[in-house]
Order: sequence, then structure tokens, then C-alpha cells
Amino acid sequence: MEQEFSQWRLSYQGKALIISSGLVYTETTKPKGLHLKDVLKMIKAHPRLQYYETTVKRRLTLGDALAQHRMGDLGKEMEFSVSINLIDQEHDRDFAKVPRSGGQLLSNKYRSRPVKL
Repeated sequence: MEQEFSQWRLSYQGKALIISSGLVYTETTKPKGLHLKDVLKMIKAHPRLQYYETTVKRRLTLGDALAQHRMGDLGKEMEFSVSINLIDQEHDRDFAKVPRSGGQLLSNKYRSRPVKL
């Protein structure tokens, strides 16, 4: 019986800012409704902070409507508060050192090993 193995494939080449496995900012992704340029702008404006917050305009999704008991607003464009906390991130990798501020995040590379194999 032949075993199938997953193969890595290159899906993106370009600038990226990886805060956690769920917060990977590239020129084509926008976790939490934020673009890479928006996150970089917030960090560069306040490089010593570890917590960033802003508002974004987006449509109320089915998941949000169910969680907030707002089915009547489903699909409406609304303002949402979004935040990035550099200290309170769950990682699926083991880091010897993590950034304590946005400035450190932009100035350094943080090496890691996978937690899950």
C-alpha cells in the first residue's frame, strides 16, 4: 500500500508580518480585517506598545450575528473594534524569545520550533 504524503507548496512570495499562526499579514491577507500596511502603520506610529487597537468597517458575518444575537443586522456594514496583543498570543511553535513591543517585532527575527509534529 502506497502512503500519501503532504507536500509543501509555495503559495505566496512577498512581504509578510507573522504575529502568530492566526495572524499572518501579507499583501493578500487581512486577518481581523486589517491589511499589512495598516498593521505596519500602527506599529511604526507607536513602536514601544505591545497592544494595538483600531476600528474597521466590515459586514456583520453569520458567525458574529449568531454570537451577538443580532440576526437582524446580518450583512450590514458596521464598525468593529479590533486589537492585536503581542504578549497574549497562542502559538503552535516554541519560541526561545518573543517580541515585547511592536518595534521589537519589526526589528528582529524570532526563530522557533514546531510544537505539534
